[in-house]
Amino acid sequence: MVSLPDDPVLRLAVYAAMALGGLTLVVMLQVLVLSELAARRERHREAFVARWRPRLVGWTLAEEAPLGEPPRRGRDVLWFLLLWARLHRQLRGVARERLNTLFFSLDMTGAVLAMLDSRRVHRRLVALACLGHLASDRFWSDVAPLLEARNPLVALAAAQALVAMDARRAMARLVPLVARRRDLAMPRLQALCRQAGPDAVTPPLLEGLAAPDPAHRERLAALLGSADPARMAAWARRCLDEHHEGESLLCAALACLGTLGDPRDHARLSKALHGDSPRIRFAALKALRRQARPADEALLIPHLEDRDWWVRQAAADSLVGLPGITRERLGTLLEACDDRYGRDALRRAMAEGEFP
Repeated sequence: MVSLPDDPVLRLAVYAAMALGGLTLVVMLQVLVLSELAARRERHREAFVARWRPRLVGWTLAEEAPLGEPPRRGRDVLWFLLLWARLHRQLRGVARERLNTLFFSLDMTGAVLAMLDSRRVHRRLVALACLGHLASDRFWSDVAPLLEARNPLVALAAAQALVAMDARRAMARLVPLVARRRDLAMPRLQALCRQAGPDAVTPPLLEGLAAPDPAHRERLAALLGSADPARMAAWARRCLDEHHEGESLLCAALACLGTLGDPRDHARLSKALHGDSPRIRFAALKALRRQARPADEALLIPHLEDRDWWVRQAAADSLVGLPGITRERLGTLLEACDDRYGRDALRRAMAEGEFP
């Protein structure tokens, strides 16, 4: 039998080594157990999908297809809902309606609503995705409170479900929320606005742009591309005439009038070409290009020598796109341009246009 050393320091070192060895064995055992559990769970999931996917596909082809006993265990319910939602995204028309009929025939409503109250974020997201696919406003009162969820992913998923249920009603709640919450991803919000459509987005957006808080209005600028330009035109003209808004809103107003293409706005767009901000000059060039006239050549030529790269490129594109302009005229402008970066921009625009 090996005895411990008499030296206290050496004895402590031996104890530490024994403890470290024991801890290593415990960690290894834990890794092995968790790996085995994960493998068993994955095998069970694959078997579940192999059993249920053909049934769901068969149901989308004919509602009389046999289904068997619906899943009742918590894990199986989650897998079923994930499979149902994934299949729902891949289908259109009658097949989607049959999947919705299947959802109610299996009485999955209670399980989904219970998942909305779960503390686990992924379960709440799955439930919201399912309710969004159902697109039934009977669940409005269950989903609407989650718009105020602290987790931005949950709030955005709730917004998407509400838009699917009732776009107008959802936008009336979502647009004011956009101005208050900075943690909501703007690309997702813009996608939701496009999904809802101009008729649903425009009224609450006009109401939000009348708010007294400049930061509130500035936050809404990114959503203006989804609104109806004809109904936003009065606001856009007032915004450009009074010139009291920030850059983002001025650029959005220019884009709105450019999309509308009303010749009466030509003078406003031309005036914006002389703005101090390169963003505004760039937006004005893009807007003016939609209603360009041959006489606009004199407005565009100075911007070939603009300090901003984007403005130079936009000016070159606008010159090449002028009605009636010829290759010879563009060649003359190219020779007359004193700025080498402006010449490069014009050459690039000519090569990409019809004047190689």
